[in-house]
Amino acid sequence: MEHVKRRAAALELAAEAGVDVLLVTKITHIRYLTGFTGTAGVLLLAPEPVLVVDFRYGAQARQQVEGVEVDGDCAPPRLWATAVDRLTARRAARVGVDTRNLTAEQYLALVSAVGAERLIDCAGLVEGLRAVKDADEIAALTDAAALAEELVRRLPEWLRPGRPENEIAGEIEFAQRHLGAERSAATILVSSGERSTMPHGAASDKPLRMGEPVLVDLSPVVRGYRADITRTFHLGPASPEYRRLHQAVTEAHGEAMAAVRAGVRASAVDAVARKVLARYELDGFFNHSLGHGIGLDQHEPPLLSPYDDTILRAGMVVMIEPGVYVPGVGGTRIEDAVVVTESGCTPLTTSDTGIREL
Repeated sequence: MEHVKRRAAALELAAEAGVDVLLVTKITHIRYLTGFTGTAGVLLLAPEPVLVVDFRYGAQARQQVEGVEVDGDCAPPRLWATAVDRLTARRAARVGVDTRNLTAEQYLALVSAVGAERLIDCAGLVEGLRAVKDADEIAALTDAAALAEELVRRLPEWLRPGRPENEIAGEIEFAQRHLGAERSAATILVSSGERSTMPHGAASDKPLRMGEPVLVDLSPVVRGYRADITRTFHLGPASPEYRRLHQAVTEAHGEAMAAVRAGVRASAVDAVARKVLARYELDGFFNHSLGHGIGLDQHEPPLLSPYDDTILRAGMVVMIEPGVYVPGVGGTRIEDAVVVTESGCTPLTTSDTGIREL
């Protein structure tokens, strides 16, 4: 029923935009609107919708999708041509497209088939719907977060001097599959010592050493929805300089979470964290955004950054992830998912955010 409601909401917005058929090509949009979990397809969203997939996914789509005609017999190279043929057969006066999700070749073929004058830009239409999560989505995100928390609980068993970062990442991958995750949403990040100053330091063959920080960022997927959590560990006692970094990040994390509520601009939440770090004269070492939306994609609107003035709405799920990365000292980050409410937010991950000295 949720997919039916989502399609109805998308059709209502499309009608307001003057669109007869909304052409949906982004695969996570298609999953959101139909439940199809394959990796290739085109959805013609109209009162009588059609999902075009190639023969690899025909049987799968017919099993997963209800209330949508499935055209699933073409060869993979003919997928786009088949979708365009189905579109032109409808003789729709106005076709909604999001050119950000089309290749240049696809766009030119579409223009040739229906004419540029009949195409209406609908960029952001489905993203706007997806930004506010429904009950099914919150349930999946909550389950993914719980799985991520269990992995964090197990990390001290694996973080031992002499073990390569890659080996730790392998432990995480094996354990999350065993616990029921479909896969990792992103590369598992395990970065130790000076490598912890790399915000996206993918695991390497570097061995863990006593006296070093270890930053771990993991993101298991449950029912298509992603968790995202970062915690910082230290092999042995942390230096006063490193403790100061983590204290600054802890305060920025807490004050930013306290600032989240419906009606607040995304940029305002980001500014709260930067103000805290500026008090410590560490704002110059925080050069990524404070956070992002999360769901079927790892990074979804809104972006908690100085450049996004989106007004937060109840039901959005956003990441709060301040971090500082100081060469010669180390890097530290705390990352948690929260559900925006009218009066504040509800964290999905709540495990200890302090430095964990092992």
